[in-house]
Parts: sequence; structure tokens; C-alpha cells
Amino acid sequence: MTMPTRAIALFCFSLLLFCSYALVSPGSSNVTADELMLLSFKSMFASAGSLASWNSSSHYCSWPGVVCSRRHPERVTSLRLGSSNQSGRLSPILGNLSFLKILDLRDNNLVGQIPPELGRLSRLQVLNLSTNSLQGGILH
Repeated sequence: MTMPTRAIALFCFSLLLFCSYALVSPGSSNVTADELMLLSFKSMFASAGSLASWNSSSHYCSWPGVVCSRRHPERVTSLRLGSSNQSGRLSPILGNLSFLKILDLRDNNLVGQIPPELGRLSRLQVLNLSTNSLQGGILH
């Protein structure tokens, strides 16, 4: 995908995510921005595999590999999906999980560029993307 095409696709996706979030009224649903971002992240993989249970039938903080904050219970602080047999590209939407401290995606089949949006994760303490076919780096 060329850079302009990728930028347009990312813009359209972000707009869709924003509109989806904006349409959810706080009184009628418990859907949060972090949940929408996790579902978006899941959609980038070729098959759901071990993420098949990531759906609205259970709270996203109880999904395998997801840990939420004790102080801010709706915010994802850790995404531990090492050796979970995921294949596909990393979603730039991960850069919006602003409370993320740990991102462990080691030993999967991830390909392509490391999204520069990961550089926005100011709380990130642990990043493990080893044993994948990813290219590039992250700027802070």
C-alpha cells in the first residue's frame, strides 16, 4: 500500500472509529474507547485465533491478554499476546491506548512496518515485538 493510500485508509478508519464511539450514548451502553480500539486491533489480524473470545459477551478487561488499571478500571494498561499465533499487521490504533504500560506481542507472525503511532504511548515501559517480521522503529 502506498503512503498516500495508507494515510487515506488510516484517516477513514479513524473517522469510522470516532463516529462509532460518538454514536454510543453513555446511558445506553458500556462501550468505551479502549474496547473499540481493542476490537479494531483484533480486526487487523488474518484470523482471530486466540482472540476469538474478544467480543461483547464479556467485559474487555477479562479478555485473554488484556489487563486494565485498578485506579482507572476502564483503561487498558497491559496487552500481553506473546506466542498467541497472531498473523497480520500491527494496527496504528494501538497508539491511542494512552494508559498502556506493557505491550508484549513477541513470537507471533506480525509483518510490515511498526506503526509510528506507538511513539505516542508515553506510559509504555515494556515493549516486546521480538520474533516477528516487523520493520522500522519508534520515535518518542
